Amino acid sequence: MRNKNTIAKKLIPAVLVMIVVIIMIELFHRPDVLFIVENTWQQKSLSAEMKKVNFNKNILKPVAVLDIKKGKTAVIYNSTLSLVNAEYPIGEELVFKLVDYKDTGVLMDESVVDNYAKLSAEVEKHTGDHLFVMSHYRNDQVQKALYEQDKTKAALPGASEHQTGLALDVYVSNYAGAGFLKSSAGQFVNKNCWKYGFIIRYPLFKKHITGIRFEPWHIRYVGLPHSEIIYKKGLTLEEYIKGLELGSYYKFKNYYISRQQGESLLIPSNFTGIVVSPDNTGCYIITGRIT
Repeated sequence: MRNKNTIAKKLIPAVLVMIVVIIMIELFHRPDVLFIVENTWQQKSLSAEMKKVNFNKNILKPVAVLDIKKGKTAVIYNSTLSLVNAEYPIGEELVFKLVDYKDTGVLMDESVVDNYAKLSAEVEKHTGDHLFVMSHYRNDQVQKALYEQDKTKAALPGASEHQTGLALDVYVSNYAGAGFLKSSAGQFVNKNCWKYGFIIRYPLFKKHITGIRFEPWHIRYVGLPHSEIIYKKGLTLEEYIKGLELGSYYKFKNYYISRQQGESLLIPSNFTGIVVSPDNTGCYIITGRIT
């Protein structure tokens, strides 16, 4: 009996190792798993350095937020950097201008239209697949109905990004949902959508921050250079926004970024192409360049 028990004790670890090896072999034969491993490794080598900069006080001019909202300045006001989740639901301050994308019935914020068209064209050019939209803008009533149907999957009304027109669930023929990443198009989108101002809003291993599991099909528009920084640093939108120190200016390539709060924002007088977006946490994010 002792010999049998000894043999059994030796066999159990060996069998477990074999099972693990078989599982690993199966996993690494899956194109989505291979992509995740390769892309995650490549991301580690990317750099998106942001440097703090100080502007001369004579250059910084106060601009009233109310004047920006009313269009009384040259500043573009949109909600592209608004954080929307269970903690920060959609508030009255957020403004979304919906557009019917190419008369397809797909509703999205006007800031997304041209950038999604570019992304879609590049997907077709590089993979031969046509990118489709499964879910786009939803009003409060639709979101409420979805939430009542399945409270484990649907977000609370007001807490869904689909109510902003800035988020899209995309797919290609035969590859939707979790299967999207098994396609060349899905891999292209996940690796390159940042170049067109989009991010994968709910990345892998970040559920403890976003509250949402990995959704490689859910893209969210935030605009450049924010999408590049978020992708290359491996951040969530939550981490990016809260990582911007209030009142500071950051330089990234030829862009300048600042997160501020209050009724007036301090903007350098030599800025051009200025965009201001509420972040939905009570602050505003300024993006601009110097010619």
